[in-house]
Amino acid sequence: MKTKIFLSVLLFLIINILLLAQSDYETLQNFKSQYKQIEESIKNVSSVDECNAISEKINNLRNDFTGNKTFLDKALYPDNFESALVKIEKSLEVKKTDLAQISTLTTQVGSLQVQVTELNQKNEELIKQINELMLKSEKDQATITELKRLVAQLRGNINQRDLLVRDLVDSLLVAFIKSPQNLNQKESQAIMSKVNKANLFYNIERTIADNIQFTKVTQMTADDFSQMKKQYSDFDKVWKQIGPRLSNVYLNKKQKKSEIAQIDSLFVQWNDQIDSGIWRSVNNLFIGKNIYLAPFNNADLFVTNVSAFIDEEIKNIGAKSKNESEDIYYTFADSVYYKTFAKKWLPVLIENNMMTQSQKDVVEAKIEFWKKEAVSSFSYWIYVITIIIILFVVVYIFQRTKKKSIKVE
Repeated sequence: MKTKIFLSVLLFLIINILLLAQSDYETLQNFKSQYKQIEESIKNVSSVDECNAISEKINNLRNDFTGNKTFLDKALYPDNFESALVKIEKSLEVKKTDLAQISTLTTQVGSLQVQVTELNQKNEELIKQINELMLKSEKDQATITELKRLVAQLRGNINQRDLLVRDLVDSLLVAFIKSPQNLNQKESQAIMSKVNKANLFYNIERTIADNIQFTKVTQMTADDFSQMKKQYSDFDKVWKQIGPRLSNVYLNKKQKKSEIAQIDSLFVQWNDQIDSGIWRSVNNLFIGKNIYLAPFNNADLFVTNVSAFIDEEIKNIGAKSKNESEDIYYTFADSVYYKTFAKKWLPVLIENNMMTQSQKDVVEAKIEFWKKEAVSSFSYWIYVITIIIILFVVVYIFQRTKKKSIKVE
C-alpha cells in the first residue's frame, strides 16, 4: 500500500515537472517569437506613426512577460529580460530619429525642387540671350557690356542651381546611408518616390548640360575653369556613390537604368569639355601674340608641339634677322609663357593632373636652350638693363609726384 502511494506521488511530481518544463519552454519560445516580430517591424517601419505602434507592442511585451522575468533572465543569458527589451527600444529610437530626419529632408527637397525649376527657366532664357548677342556680326560697346552682364548673371545662377541640385542628391545619399546595402521592396519604393518627386535625373542632366553650354558661350578665365573643375569633381564623386545603388533600385526598369547610364556619360562629356576649354584657352594665349603652335588638346601634344616650334625657330636663326629671332623668343617666353601661362594656367593643369611637373620641366628646359641660341649675351644684358632703367624711371617719377603732392598739402 505504501509503495503504491509512493509511486503515485512520484508520478504526480514527474508529470508536474514535465508540465512546468513544457510551460517554461513555451514561454521562452513565445517571448522570442514576439521579440523577433518586433525586430522585423523596426527594420521595415516607414513612418513615425508606425514607430509609435511598435513602441506600444514593446510595452505590451514587457507587461505580458514580467511575471516570467526570473526565468527569462536565466534563459536569455548573456542578456536578460530587461536588457533585451532595452535593446529593441534603442533600435526603435534610432529608427524614429532617422525617419524624422528623412521627413525633414523630404520637405526640404520639395522646396529645393521649386527653386531648381525656377533657376532652370532663368538659365534657359539667359543662354538664349547670350547666344543671340554672340551671333551679332558687329558688337558695339553696349553689346559687349550687356554680354558681360548676362554672362555674370548666368554664372551666378548656374553656381546657385548646382548647389541646390547637390543638396537634392545629398538628401538622397542620406537615405541610402541610413538603409542597408540590399534594400527590400518597401525601401526601394521609398527611394524611387524621392527620386521622382525631386525630378532628380532631369535636374542632374540639366545641371551638367548647362555647365557644358556655359563653357561654349563664354570666355572663361583660368580661375573660372579651376572652379568648374572642382564643381565637377565634387559632384562626380557624390554621383559615383549613389549611381550604382540607384542602378540596383531600378534593376527592372529599363528607362530609368538608361537615364542613369546617360548621366554617367554626361559626366564624362562635362569633364572632356572642361579639359578641351582649358587647352583651347591656352592655345589662344599664344595665338593672341601671333605665336602659332600646331593644335593640341593634351599635355603630351602641348610638349611635343612647343618643342617642335622651338626647334624650328632655332633652325631658322640664321635665316631670319637677329632682331626677329630675339623678338619671337621674348614674345613666346616673356609675354606668353612665363607672364601668363606659367602663372595662371599651369597651376590649374598640374592641380587637375592634366600636366605633370616633369612635362613642365621639359618645356622650360627647351625654352632655356632656345634663349642661349637665339639671344646673344650682349643683347640679353641690354634687355635686362633696359628693364632696370624703365623701372628706375617709373620709381623716380612716382617719388617726385608723391613729394609734390605732399608740398601742395
